[in-house]
Amino acid sequence: MWPLTGKRFLVSFLALANGAAQGSSTTPEANAVNSNANLKCDCCCRSNSTHLAWIVEPPSNDLRAPCDEDSLRLGRSERRGLSAANGANPTDTPCCTWQTRDEAQQEALEFLRNHVMEFDQAFLHTLGFPVEDNRSNGTDGLDDGLVGPTIQLALDAKVMYPWTDALSKSTFFNYVLNYANLNEARTNWRPLLVDVLNVTQAELWKEYVATGNWNVTSVVKWVNTVVWDRLGRNGQPIRFVSGQTPLIFDPMSVIAFGYSSCTGTAILFTNALRAVGIPARVAGTAAWYGDASKGNHNWVEVYDSAKDEWGFLEPAPNTPGTVESLESNPCGRWYCSPDRYPSSTVFAAKLSQEDDCCCDKHHFPLAWEPGCEDVPADDRTKYYTDVARSADALSYWE
Repeated sequence: MWPLTGKRFLVSFLALANGAAQGSSTTPEANAVNSNANLKCDCCCRSNSTHLAWIVEPPSNDLRAPCDEDSLRLGRSERRGLSAANGANPTDTPCCTWQTRDEAQQEALEFLRNHVMEFDQAFLHTLGFPVEDNRSNGTDGLDDGLVGPTIQLALDAKVMYPWTDALSKSTFFNYVLNYANLNEARTNWRPLLVDVLNVTQAELWKEYVATGNWNVTSVVKWVNTVVWDRLGRNGQPIRFVSGQTPLIFDPMSVIAFGYSSCTGTAILFTNALRAVGIPARVAGTAAWYGDASKGNHNWVEVYDSAKDEWGFLEPAPNTPGTVESLESNPCGRWYCSPDRYPSSTVFAAKLSQEDDCCCDKHHFPLAWEPGCEDVPADDRTKYYTDVARSADALSYWE
């Protein structure tokens, strides 16, 4: 349906990703076994060039169950540990589901179309969604919106990278496939970031090919280390400059100007992680201590499938030697002081609320657009309150 943007480096190592690194296989079932054996996952589902593999999410028996991280993690752990609890090999558990590339592409298109944010509804054709009243007939590329390359490159990442093997479809669609974060301008950022990052040329990829070992933490730190220099201009890396939102906060503007404040760097870092198959989302507060006059802040959350949890960190533009990672002490971050929570409410942006296990629906408050409720979100206030008031944090800040 769409041209394969970024194909020039994809073709060169698809065989490696599906063969030498994981064990040669043409069947989805064998790919799952090989992925488990080499990557030592409780349940990993290896995609290949013809089939996409997904972790099966357990069905919910209670649609009104509390939406807390512990409950969600317990459900996933029960699924992944079913065989292990009985002394069986985890690969004996039917925890993977497969679909053809065409089926995955169509489902991805439907997911994005069904979850277009309200303020984007008037521009479906511009975004690249098929519309019934198509008067352009494909003339001069008028049908080619960003949705096409978004889907192709996101599914390419699912095939390429082993850290996508333990992701559910819901997690992948919301936090890797997703082309939007907040209400930033919708631009075709993914081909550029895929090309600039080109993970297969990095030392961490060479180590993975040689050993079969990988971890999300090392990938996240690598992206946070290199992306600012690689996208910089005039020999200078992208840098932080306060007070730029909403003038400069979509990824292409940040790249063009070479700087932004916290919202712009958070969005760009989130998109860079998504470009290499890492689930990421923008998190933040619109008002410290519940008072808008005290300012706002946004940062990035990253899902680590090995730990089955969301971690958080700061983007690191123009900060050589101080690059944050998921291993950095969360208690040491300036916005984790115990006095800030719970009066400072925190939300993490997403695209769909269909996976919410309770009736409450939340939105991401936009400090620069008061009253807007169009960006779906998870309420993360309790999580940050718990982190900021943990024994380690209290000891650090005393």
